[in-house]
Amino acid sequence: MPHPGGSSTTAGVMYQNWFLALQLSYAFFEPSMDIFPEALRSKTVIVDDIAIRRGNQEIYNSVKYQAPGNVRHWSMGNLKSENILDDFKKQHEATPLAEIYLVSECGCYLFSEVFNRAKNATGQDIQEELGSKHAIRLWDEVKHALGYNDLKLIQFAKQVYCKTLPLEEIKYLIKHRFSHLVKGTIIEDTLFSIAMEASSNKTLMNKQKLNDLFKQHSIILNYHESS
Repeated sequence: MPHPGGSSTTAGVMYQNWFLALQLSYAFFEPSMDIFPEALRSKTVIVDDIAIRRGNQEIYNSVKYQAPGNVRHWSMGNLKSENILDDFKKQHEATPLAEIYLVSECGCYLFSEVFNRAKNATGQDIQEELGSKHAIRLWDEVKHALGYNDLKLIQFAKQVYCKTLPLEEIKYLIKHRFSHLVKGTIIEDTLFSIAMEASSNKTLMNKQKLNDLFKQHSIILNYHESS
């Protein structure tokens, strides 16, 4: 769901819908994948921009076009001010086995580097695994912010990720997935249109619905097993 400073701008909404279009391109080839755009918040759904279910696996995406302040990386202050840390904590405590992603054009050192180092750590060797004073300082800061001890934060870190995706790369990935089935940019444009409507109406999306919508949009794929 768009928040001030996140995806509330026109560019942010567009970025979120393009990322949704990318997920739709995955769902077309994965029959077990269900996508919930702008999922309704509840006791078990807090990170609600784009929720995904693959069989028993749950994935929650917080999609933020760029970090506030025209900076290239998400700082601890940004993560707090945008309620990302707080929402991720609530999501993790509601669904401990779910994967939780920050998706943005901007990187996040805490999630992609510090948390990655901590994933195989124990409470006893966490400082050794973190490996630098800067990483240890960030670890202690987020531990204090969330009210976790080392073991709880390690479990949290195992489920939290950052996807750094420039908008142009998202468009390229969509086109690449369908390059053997359809020519030109029609597939990207169509998926983006479908994504905008699905997001606006909070419509559950999956392969079957995409098949039906492709027919409505007169999309003809040149590989019969993919339809």
